[in-house]
This record gives sequence, C-alpha cells and structure tokens, in this order.
Amino acid sequence: MKKRFLFAFLIICFVCCKKKSEQENKPEPVDSYDKQALLVNMSNNVILPAYNSFKISLDSLINAYNTFKTSGLQADYQIVKQKLNVAYIKYQTISPFEFGPAESIIVRMNFNVFPTDTIQIRSNISAATYNLDAANNLDAKGFPALDFLFYGNNQTEATCISQFTTSANLRQYVSDVLNDMSTKSNSVISNWNSSYKNTFVNSLGTDMGSSIGFLINQLNFELDYLKNAKIGTPLGKKTLGFPVPEKCEAYFGGQSVRYAIETLNAIENVYLGRGPSGNNGEGFDNYLVHLNAQYNGGSLNDAINAQFSVTKTKLAAVANPLSTQVTTNANVIDAAYTELVKLLVLLKTDLPSNLGVVITYQDGDGD
Repeated sequence: MKKRFLFAFLIICFVCCKKKSEQENKPEPVDSYDKQALLVNMSNNVILPAYNSFKISLDSLINAYNTFKTSGLQADYQIVKQKLNVAYIKYQTISPFEFGPAESIIVRMNFNVFPTDTIQIRSNISAATYNLDAANNLDAKGFPALDFLFYGNNQTEATCISQFTTSANLRQYVSDVLNDMSTKSNSVISNWNSSYKNTFVNSLGTDMGSSIGFLINQLNFELDYLKNAKIGTPLGKKTLGFPVPEKCEAYFGGQSVRYAIETLNAIENVYLGRGPSGNNGEGFDNYLVHLNAQYNGGSLNDAINAQFSVTKTKLAAVANPLSTQVTTNANVIDAAYTELVKLLVLLKTDLPSNLGVVITYQDGDGD
C-alpha cells in the first residue's frame, strides 16, 4: 500500500515538474502586429507630406516677402501676413517630429521659442550684426519674431509698413530669419529623403531609440507643450492663477487658439496615422486594437478617440485672441485645459504601457 502511494506521488511530481518546465521554456507571446506597415505609413503619408507642405508654405511666405520688400505696398504686406499665418499653421504639423534630422537641427528651438525677446530683436536690427545660431538668439528669431515684426506691439499696420520701408536693417533681418528657417527645414527634408527614412521604417522595436519610441515620446511632448506652454502658462497655472497674456504663442498676431487647435489636430493625426490628405492609414489606434488594449472595461482606443473628440470641442469653444480670453473668459479655457490633462494621461500612461514604450522626455514648460 505504501509502495503504491509512493509510486503515485512520484508520478504526480513528475507530471507537475514537466508542466512547470514546459511553461518556463515556452516562448513569450510574439507581438504579431506589423510595425513596419505603421512606420511606412507614418513616413510616406504623414511625416514627409507634412514636411513638404510646410516647405511649400515657407517658400510661398519668402516669395511674398521679397515682393513686398521691393514694392512696399500695403496690399503686398497683407499678403505676407496671410502667408505667415499659413506657414505658422503648417509648422504645427511638423513639430511632433522632433527626432532624427529635426532633433539634430533642433527645429523646435529654432522655429518657435515664445515669448519672443523683443529687446534682443531690436538690438540685432540696430546693430545689423548677429549670429542667428547663437543661443541668445533662439528667442529672437523663428515664427515668434516674425509675428512681432509683422504685427507690431499695439502698432497700426501703416506704422509697421513704414518701419519696413525706412529700415534696410529691418528688411535684412527678416530675410535672414526666413532664410535660416528655409535652410534648416530643407536640410531636414533632404536627410529624411536621402537616408533617414530607411533607418526609420526599419527600426521595428519599441525600446528607447526606436522609431515607435520616438513617435510616442514626441507625440506626448507636443501634447505636454500644448497643455503647459500654449494654454496653461498664459492661463496662470504656474503663477498662482494670475494670467500671463504676453506668454501666449503668436501673441502679437492673436492667433494662439488657432495654432493650439492645429497642434491638437497634428497630435491626433499621428495617433491615427492620418496624413494631410485625410487618409487614415496604419496608426497607433490600429496597434491598440490589435493588442485588444483595455481601459475601464472597454477599448483603450475608443477611450482615446472619445477624449480627443471632447478635448477638441472644448478647445474650439475658446475664442481668439487667447491673450484677452485668459482674463475675460478663463473658465472656458480652464475647461479645455482640464480635458487636455485627461488626454495626456491616456497618451502618456496607458498608450506607452500597452506598447512597451518608455517615456524619456522632460516635460515642456514653455520657458
């Protein structure tokens, strides 16, 4: 009897050990999602078209400015401001791609540091000698500087035009700022087309330094920057509730809300894999659906899409100029800010945790 019991016990132990060994040796589940399809769509239909569209708008702005420089006419000046607005909007679509060639050139720091340093700008124009690549000129060039120079600080359009027609230094400074942006953007596009695109589409991991890692980090950096620098700081989130209107993006032209909305659209386009043409290709939404990622008992992708929708609605309820609204209509802006926070939690916590991506960037504070 004892022998039969011992024999049975040994068999049970053998079977259990065998099952445990099989489980230990069983390979980890393979993520079968086609990451390369996502990256090919991002490069071909989202990133490069955005860069090319921005280049077209910037070239158009430069041509319009050169026409005004020669004519000095008010009609041509107004065209320049229209072209500036379009180029500034198009810039929002490339800002989320601050990796690879754009990171090497630090496009964001060269194109859109705000608030702009009006004192430094005036000093550069007066001296007629400056190095736009110097660190002290990062906030004296790019779109914020152009916004100041073409719209003025509580100056009439006639006064602004007069300053251009009477100051060769001012005309040259704007040309230099525009050429600096053109040179840098052309370099980024050239590097993408010559070699980086191949590197990008063949980096198929989700670890630090991978293309998906870059995309997720920059998507979140841009959303953080939108929440903090473009909305929160002017609203007074960092100054004990006291608004700081002069820290708005595009403060002088008064298009802060429009650019904030375009930034949110650009972030959503990256998430969806949606290009400028509106075609919705492989994106992170497809990746989450493939993984059957869940959130509060439902689909994480559905939760993210719903939050994008709510956030866009709240942000669209804010009127331009934001610099006025932060003092007269703060509750509406605060409602949009609250929804941005909720969206950031989903994209910065739930999205990367499901994809195995580590968030490595430092929060943007707008300073």
